[in-house]
Amino acid sequence: MKPRFFTLFTLVCLGVTLSKAANAAIYQCEKNGIVEFSQQPCGKDAKLITVKEQNPTLLGSPKPVSESSDVTAEIDNYIRLKQIDAKIAEHNNKIDSYSERMNNEIAALSSQADAQLHNLVGAKKEAAIAKQMSAVSERYNLLINNEQRNIDRLSTEKSQLVLQSNDTEQNEIDHFIRSEQIKREIAEHKDKIDRYHVELNQQIKRLEQQASTRPTNLVDASSDQALSDKMSAVTSKFNTLIAVEQRQIDRLNNELTQY
Repeated sequence: MKPRFFTLFTLVCLGVTLSKAANAAIYQCEKNGIVEFSQQPCGKDAKLITVKEQNPTLLGSPKPVSESSDVTAEIDNYIRLKQIDAKIAEHNNKIDSYSERMNNEIAALSSQADAQLHNLVGAKKEAAIAKQMSAVSERYNLLINNEQRNIDRLSTEKSQLVLQSNDTEQNEIDHFIRSEQIKREIAEHKDKIDRYHVELNQQIKRLEQQASTRPTNLVDASSDQALSDKMSAVTSKFNTLIAVEQRQIDRLNNELTQY
């Protein structure tokens, strides 16, 4: 996902547009990863946005300073919320990327370790690979946790901005729509957690079967330790993946309480 930036020109156009009418209509477009606003449709993907002012004055009449300040603050909040959503999406994309890379690296190491199953000389190598799998899980866990902290910080700021927004009828409609969307997202994350638990049990069971089917002369301390380390690495991997989903559920539940 390309990062989204809001230019000074965008802010000026948006402010000028909203100051001209009680119900100001603006168009939002994205060009080369940059979000733009305009009074006229700015592209095929133009989205119409109507910002409704509170207690609008008569057309042509000067606006009270307090009302103008409220409108400016509302615009600033709107823009910042969009920026936060874009940044949160970037961090989530990084988490998805780290999770995929972790899975791929551990799967490759697991295949290397399996190749040593019938090689007594390779028993120590198998144990070393198993420890390497644990190290991979730990490394990606640290990277993912860093992204999680960034998301938590942005989510806190977003919650504060939402609470500051005006309690209009339109906001109530938006809140209802968002609350229903949150409930669906929570259900999706719970389904992923359930799938991860099933996959974890399946992989641990396969490792246990490997231990029970090893030839007697290969069942030595090194091989047993290797299997134990592999089980720990697999468990650590799934704990990381499950923690990602649970963190998302916690954030969504926190957001749901605001509606």
